[in-house]
Amino acid sequence: MTIDSIVPLRELVKAAGAMGAEAQRRMRLADRGYKDDGSVVTETDKLIDEYLFQRIAALYPQANILTEETVRAFDPDKPYTFAVDPIDGTDVFSQGMAGWCVSVGLFDDALSPIAGIVYAPKLDLLLFADVGKRATINGDKLSPPEPGEPLSDRSNVMVMSQLHRQLDLSKLPGKIRNVGSAALHLCFPLIYSGVVGSIEGAGGHIWDIAGAHAINLSLGFDLELLSGGPIDYAGMIDGSPVGDVILAGHRQRVNELRKVLTGP
Repeated sequence: MTIDSIVPLRELVKAAGAMGAEAQRRMRLADRGYKDDGSVVTETDKLIDEYLFQRIAALYPQANILTEETVRAFDPDKPYTFAVDPIDGTDVFSQGMAGWCVSVGLFDDALSPIAGIVYAPKLDLLLFADVGKRATINGDKLSPPEPGEPLSDRSNVMVMSQLHRQLDLSKLPGKIRNVGSAALHLCFPLIYSGVVGSIEGAGGHIWDIAGAHAINLSLGFDLELLSGGPIDYAGMIDGSPVGDVILAGHRQRVNELRKVLTGP
């Protein structure tokens, strides 16, 4: 059975975001927990994980569902796959900050992103790309800014919080910014003219990236590996990280970022 639309998920993701926002209002720092890899987790991550899994499974039984907080079997015979991050940016979420979101991405049978939702309730930001359609922002047409001027001291680049441990950023002009969510970072160049690009670290997982990637693709943009070439999602369905730094933004700016980050 073909999936022609994920419109029914839009309200479910908004409901999940509302659940997260209410839980965050009541949260204490002591509610933070840690996974074996040292990343932060909360009970809210787990609750939203199960909430979305159950509802997506009921709506789209022909799809695999990969979620961050629960290991689930992958059936290669199913023609679609959802990747769900119940709270992308759990660390900032657990500290009462606004830069987190709920992210859902849909892949086809070739594991190419074809639809996505990124919802940041505390930022009042809903990015939605349905199957075969251009992304919208809060229901309105989304027109990415022109590439603007080359990298300069006035440029803003979104980066993951620990990127300085993976790359030498000393030659990167302008300012580096971080709100806490990989999905938001990868979408910000589509929204804000002052953000010329995004650099996400090699530890990103399929659920961190899928929704934002689909939104970028719907607008003619793509995510690129620092080393060149596409993201290999087939190697990530078991929970493995992407293994390379990801660049996002207008191709001209991405090429400039690559030169700065890999040059002598």
